[in-house]
Amino acid sequence: MNTGSTKPEWDTPPNGDFARYVERLSASAPARSAQAPSPGSTTASKPAAAGGVRPMSPAVPLDLAQVLMPLFGVLRTVRVVLLVLIALHAVALFVFSQGSLPGLVVMGAIWWGLGWLMEAAPKALSSAGSGATPGVAPLQERLRQVTQQRKTGKKK
Repeated sequence: MNTGSTKPEWDTPPNGDFARYVERLSASAPARSAQAPSPGSTTASKPAAAGGVRPMSPAVPLDLAQVLMPLFGVLRTVRVVLLVLIALHAVALFVFSQGSLPGLVVMGAIWWGLGWLMEAAPKALSSAGSGATPGVAPLQERLRQVTQQRKTGKKK
């Protein structure tokens, strides 16, 4: 049985000349890298530095609110679907006596948690972008008022 015809081209040569085989592979590697990259690759847009090592590209700063805003629409849909499942589970539990009360309670808690997240997250993201926590702005305003009163010598 001749298995030479079924071996792929990357397999070692039949005569055992591994040194020439390695030289041939290493010579073809630069030729492959010199070819035009595929349309979807990003390697062509980055210039190579000295020594063939490419510098790391600086990370593009993204605002967390911009990244997460599309997810809030998905959360609204997930919450509606969960509410329908809660209603079906409640009907199965109380009408047909099939289901579990702890499961119903857990689904209700998840539904409530998603609602809280949808309400609180935009506020937290907007305040995180400005560098202040949600309760700091009124405290800072009150501190300014107190220092103004101390400077003028007035009491409230």
